[in-house]
Amino acid sequence: MTAVALLFAIYMVKPSPFALLDELDAALDDSNIGRFVDSLKGFLSQSQFLIITHNQHTIAGADIVYGVTMPEKGVSRILSMRLKKIGVEEIETADATKPSSIETEAPTLKPRRERKKKDAPAPK
Repeated sequence: MTAVALLFAIYMVKPSPFALLDELDAALDDSNIGRFVDSLKGFLSQSQFLIITHNQHTIAGADIVYGVTMPEKGVSRILSMRLKKIGVEEIETADATKPSSIETEAPTLKPRRERKKKDAPAPK
């Protein structure tokens, strides 16, 4: 948490327009993950963050989520979800005719063609 605090202190002095954070939250427990996500949201007016993570609490705090899955060997599936902010008022007044609060686009990539093996000449 000390390294995260140092990073955020630097951002308070001189914010960057963009930051890439790779598994920065991996060593944090659940209570500190919440503080981390809240701190990130405080910097969103000045910066954009691209976070690489496996933590479900960090993912839940995101506006847009991109992911890659592999449903079967050799086939990758790219997922993107735009998560809108859902408040209590929006949930209570939700209507079935309105679009869902989660928009999903999931194109599937075709598997690579297998290379044909050339017959090697027999040794003489």
